[in-house]
Amino acid sequence: MSTGTIQELDQDECRELLKVGRFARIAFDAGDRLELLPVNYAYDDDTILISTSRTSGLATIVDRRFVLEADHHDDTYQTGWSVIVRGTAQEATAEQLESFGTRLPSSWAGATGASTHIAITIEEIGGRRVRQFAS
Repeated sequence: MSTGTIQELDQDECRELLKVGRFARIAFDAGDRLELLPVNYAYDDDTILISTSRTSGLATIVDRRFVLEADHHDDTYQTGWSVIVRGTAQEATAEQLESFGTRLPSSWAGATGASTHIAITIEEIGGRRVRQFAS
């Protein structure tokens, strides 16, 4: 039998974990249904930047409620963390794109048609870490 602990993460820990991650999921209301899509992201200075096609459903988070979840887990050691972000999204400005420089995210799947970068400004952030201990 094993036991574990769940630890709530403070906002600074959540931000540090976002810095090391590169993959997340965004859930949003697509009008007639809920969507959950994977994204590559970059994080800096309370802004999460994602890249997508201008015509994708993901581009609609600019006008919709959404939640972003980044996580990591290690099956061998039964540990992991999860960070949840809620915020506002807008098309990234030239200044934001310039500040990210060579760290701009790009889609692993590639974008069909014209692409755009969306900047997510964090309004709420929280997270948890789980550790499993053998007994």
